[in-house]
Amino acid sequence: MKKLAVAMSTAVALFAGVVHAETTPITVNGGTVHFKGKLVAAPCSVSTDTSDQEVKLGEYTTHHFKSAGVLGSIVPFQIKLEDCDTSVVTTAAVAFSGRADATDPTLLAVDQDLSSSNSGTATNIGIQILDNSSAVVKLDGSTFTDKTTLINGENILKFAAQYKSTGVATAGDANADANFIMQYN
Repeated sequence: MKKLAVAMSTAVALFAGVVHAETTPITVNGGTVHFKGKLVAAPCSVSTDTSDQEVKLGEYTTHHFKSAGVLGSIVPFQIKLEDCDTSVVTTAAVAFSGRADATDPTLLAVDQDLSSSNSGTATNIGIQILDNSSAVVKLDGSTFTDKTTLINGENILKFAAQYKSTGVATAGDANADANFIMQYN
């Protein structure tokens, strides 16, 4: 009987330990959630759809760009303005900036995609930005495009981009970044 009591006591103690272990919460660090945004004192806000976008210019063979001045296909992109209030202003314009090509300052200089397996950056090629009338946009950050008349609500500002050669192009990545600022009148 004593042996049975000792065995039962041991079993109860072990079971209690298991029950206790199952009900004790385990807490570990799971990570971080970053929240980003801002309030702007502006008559419109740039849509998150277009404030940080990627324009895919495509892949070309180097024999397409055999000399200076050869153009790639035009690829449209847009900047969407939301929640515009025309009682405050009636027009919007954009100024672009970026690292200029050493040969042609109207072009964005291209870089290598560091996550790419390619062996370098293409040469003798740049990227030009065109406004909605197909005029080349200056990339100095202070020359604004023609003003677009705003309507209340959503507005779409249309642009395009394309490769342009500055000589006989060589193979490699051909990526660039352009920043933009808005001007409202």
